[in-house]
This record gives sequence, C-alpha cells and structure tokens, in this order.
Amino acid sequence: MASAGSTADAVGTTVDNPSLQAVLAKASDLVHAIHTKEAYDHAVKQRGSEAVEADIAAVMTDICNMMASASDPQLRAEAMRQLAGLLSIEHIEGIGQKAVDVGLVPVLVEQLSGCEDLQAAAGQALSMLAIQNGDAVVNADAVPPLVQLVSSPDDDVRGGGIATLCNITAGSAACRDVVVAAGIVEPLLKAMRESSNAAVLTVSACLLRNLWIVPENAPLPAPLAELAPFVPVLVGLVAAPQQDDRVLKAARVALQHLIHRLHGQGTDADRDALVECGAVASIKPLVQMADLEMKGPALLMVYFVAEGTTSHVQTVIDGGLVPLLVDLAANAESDSGLKEIAVGNILLIVVKGSQRQIEYVVECGGIRPLCDLLDGADGQIRDGQIRDIISALHRILNAGRQKQATEGLPNNPYSTLLEQAAGVDKLVELQTHNNMDIALRAVLCSFIHLPDRVDEQRLEALIQAGVIQVVNEQGGDEDDRATHVSDSSSSGSDSDSDGQGEGEGEGDTEEG
Repeated sequence: MASAGSTADAVGTTVDNPSLQAVLAKASDLVHAIHTKEAYDHAVKQRGSEAVEADIAAVMTDICNMMASASDPQLRAEAMRQLAGLLSIEHIEGIGQKAVDVGLVPVLVEQLSGCEDLQAAAGQALSMLAIQNGDAVVNADAVPPLVQLVSSPDDDVRGGGIATLCNITAGSAACRDVVVAAGIVEPLLKAMRESSNAAVLTVSACLLRNLWIVPENAPLPAPLAELAPFVPVLVGLVAAPQQDDRVLKAARVALQHLIHRLHGQGTDADRDALVECGAVASIKPLVQMADLEMKGPALLMVYFVAEGTTSHVQTVIDGGLVPLLVDLAANAESDSGLKEIAVGNILLIVVKGSQRQIEYVVECGGIRPLCDLLDGADGQIRDGQIRDIISALHRILNAGRQKQATEGLPNNPYSTLLEQAAGVDKLVELQTHNNMDIALRAVLCSFIHLPDRVDEQRLEALIQAGVIQVVNEQGGDEDDRATHVSDSSSSGSDSDSDGQGEGEGEGDTEEG
C-alpha cells in the first residue's frame, strides 16, 4: 500500500493540463491509498482531512474534464471505472455529493449513448451515485437513456442500467413514478424473461420490489395488467432448482410484496389480469414447496383470486390447487398458520362457488378436514372459523340436496359423508356452544339438514329468547311452520352468495 506521503506526491500536485494517463494514474493511486478505513484515517492523520478531501475533489474534476475531452472511448471507460472505485468507498461520508458538485452526473449521462463499454462503465458509476444522490441523477435526465439500456443484449450494460434505476427508485415515490413513466415495465419484463445472468435477475427483482412498494391504499404506479406478467417469471425464479441465493432472495421478496399488496385491496379486474397472464396457473409450484415463507404468500394469492367471481374460482380449480389445499388442511403436521389459510381458501371456494364447484371440493375430500376442525382439537381454531365452517357445511349440504334431487338419489349423499367424518356428532355438540352465534348456526344447520339431531331444548331456548321466530304459515296447521332468524342475530345465511335458499318447505330460514 502506498504511504501517505507518496499519495500526497501522486495526487496532491495539480498541473494545468495533466496527461490523460496521468489522470488515470492519480485516480488509481488515490483509490489505493484511501480504500480502507484504516488507510483513510492514516492519510488524514498524516496530511489533514482538508488535504485529502481536496485530493478527492481534484481527481474527480480531472476525470470529469477527461471524459468531456478525450476521444478514446477506452480511456473514458477506464476513467469511469476509477471513478466507480472512488464512489464505492463507503467510509467517506458524502463522497457521491462531491461527484455531483464537480459536475460529473451530466457527463456520465452523456456516456450512456456511447459504445457498450462506455454504457456499462457509466451505468456502474451512476448506480453508485444514485444510492445517495438519486434526485441528482434523475434531474440530469438520466432515466430515459437508462431505460433504453435495459433493452441491451449485453448483460453488463442492462445490468448497470437496471441497478441504477433500482437505486433511483429506492425510497422515493417521485423518482419511482419518473422511472415508470419512462416506460420501464416492458423492457424489464423482457430482460427478466431472456436473461439467465444472476446479477441481472437479482437487480431486476429488486427494482420490481421498489416499483410496487407503495403506501397502504395507494394505487400501484402502473396498472396491474402490466405488472401481473412478472408473477409467473418470479415464481419460475423461486421454484427453479439450485437457484442462485441472491436471485432467490430478491425474487421471493418481490413476490411477497406484490401478493401482500393485492390481498384485501385488489379488484376483479386485477384478478382477470392475473388469470390472463398465467399467474394463477403458475402458483402451484409454490404451494407444493417446502419453503414456508413462500407457501404462505402463495396461499394468499389463491385466496385473493377466489374472492372474485365463480369464473375466478374456476381458475383455482383448473390450476390443480384444491387438492393441495385439502391436503394442507387435513395434514396434522401442517404449519398452523398455513393450515388456517388453507382452510380459509376451502371455505371461500365453497361460499363463492357454484353447485359444480362445491361438488368438486367434496370430491377432493374437502368435508373431512372441515369436520376435523369443528371441535377445535388442534387448539388453534377460533370461534369465528368454527362459525364459518358451519356455514360452509350448510352450503355443502345444500349442494348435496340439489345433487340428490338432480340424480334421483334416495338420500343426501353429502349428509352421509358428513356423518362418516364425525361432522354430525360435532354439529350436535356445537348446538350447546357457549358462543350464541355458533350455537345458532349449528341449530339451524341441523334443523334444515339433520332434523332428527336437533337439540330441542336449545331450539326452544333460542325461540324463547326471540333469536328464532316460529310462525304458522297461512292456512297451515301446527306442522306447517317457517323458522325466521330475528334481526338481533348475526347468524343469517350470509354465505349464500349464489341465491340458493337454505331449504325448501318446512324449516326454511331467512334473515329478519
């Protein structure tokens, strides 16, 4: 390592028109002399901080003048690489601002229109400057040419452009909007689809994360129809065997941010965009993975899609996801949090689904895991979920009654499956549950589908309390009654979203 004295000799003397090679030599010597904290502190101790800071400013000024005047692109590229070496010194506070102050940013931007070697070197230097001085880079009109670099077939060139845009957008909504307005989405998607370079894929995923990190309830900077095609790409990166750790980490974070951004806030149009680009079909590998950190967000995306119409529910079915949800819900060794999300997905599909879609859930074995949770034996089930499971079982039994009528069956086939899964006995027990809402749902479900298993005492108590009102139908006798749920109860059939009634004839229920 050069001594402080030799460094002073090398970079402390200013000549009016230093040769281009001398500029490069001065820059190299300076980087060598101060690149570590110990070396920098030693130089400051020997020569004083003002002298060392003056050396840094002088070298940057020389590099700026050189890039503006040198005709040889190789010399300019080497000058920018030396500059990047200076900018990479993290222990010198405000070193990027020094480059801004001597006017280097617009000169670097001019190099983005040069040959690939110049583009790569300028991109690298601007990327480092953008970490702390993103506004200065944006104000120098660097964004449009940087976006153009993303379309370069050279990985070093497009990687440098993407890295700079990534640093520009980090923590700045205004800069992010400028980058999106410059048309970054399409070339970035193309680059991620085409490149196998780990560095390019890593910074691309990081840029995506920056693009869709927005305040809660704020819109995404671009329509989801434009951003949704990134989902299959990110899923492919996460699910790829022996994936580079950097790529894996960046892709996981980007995917998690988008899914959490959508959950609870998206629209049916957003769901359509995910379906049309193949995002829903692509999610299956994540649900199958042992990686719990990705399985959870994947299940949330399934939930988001299933919250839509029956057409959206069908895409979940077509994607082969229902059997996986049932397996997760039924497996006693499943992570409790994932199991809860899987059960929530099944309940949602039953609530939102058509007759045939509910039948498919039953065919996949969906009744048993729901019944297993009715008694809360795993210690994780909450009262709210027990209530929802009862409502879902009511929907399933309705579908069974329709199947019985359509196919001319002697009995409701799903009542038989419910009994085989111990669900009937559990519904009987729940009729005396301390939570009145749960008890009421259990009584009503039994009253409609399992009339011989109704707890008459509990039913009478609910009638006496005014929660259930029994009125004689006009012109009927004592057995011709309709049962109504009073306005004071929250347990009406809020899950009947497709217009199916809870029953026919005697025992019909409706909200007051």
